[in-house]
Amino acid sequence: MKRIVQSRPIDSPFVESISSVRFDTTGTTLMQPDGCWDIAIIKRGDETMVLRTGLTTQAVVYEHEVGDEQLVISFKPHSFMPLMPGDIMRDEGVMLEKFGKAGFWIGTDVREIPTFENADVFVERLVRDGIIDSNELVASVVEGQPKAMTERTLQRHFLRTTGLTYKHFTLVQRAQKAVAMLQMGRPAVDVALALGFSDQAHMINSLKAIMGQTPREIVRAGPDEVVGNFQ
Repeated sequence: MKRIVQSRPIDSPFVESISSVRFDTTGTTLMQPDGCWDIAIIKRGDETMVLRTGLTTQAVVYEHEVGDEQLVISFKPHSFMPLMPGDIMRDEGVMLEKFGKAGFWIGTDVREIPTFENADVFVERLVRDGIIDSNELVASVVEGQPKAMTERTLQRHFLRTTGLTYKHFTLVQRAQKAVAMLQMGRPAVDVALALGFSDQAHMINSLKAIMGQTPREIVRAGPDEVVGNFQ
């Protein structure tokens, strides 16, 4: 499989990344949880689709055809849509209804389908109009500077915003770190010890359940075979 990927930084507290992908072959890609939710513009032939995904807790195999294109706006976990909050979007993907050839519906609003060049403006307008908001309690925890709150408050806010309990979110984060360390060549036994797994078998089972791969498969996978969610 071959992918042509463009990405660029965005100066927004709501967005993790903006990327554009074009597939040169027909095949599959393993999309792994990355702690983000996405708005993905998918072009296949003459058809354009707008997909809204929630945070995922396990890997998904995505089938693509030669010539398929994707524009992916990946939102940080503390960002959320009040109309489609995290607790109803966990492990879900919803195709948003099109409006003509260049627009789509979000609730009762019609928005122009963004491009790679104007995606940041698209996000700014969604934030300005209250379609996307931020949960500052969740943001404080994710950024490592948690505000004072009870355990019950933490769990309620995390579940409503991300669709995951805080514990489940940290398990996904740990799996992400394990993948990154294995890809850098760290021995599996060292990774398991560094990240607090009870033993190597525990890490293997966790990675298989969340990321869909064993450590050996992660090391052997080509750079185009696996991506984070819809990136």
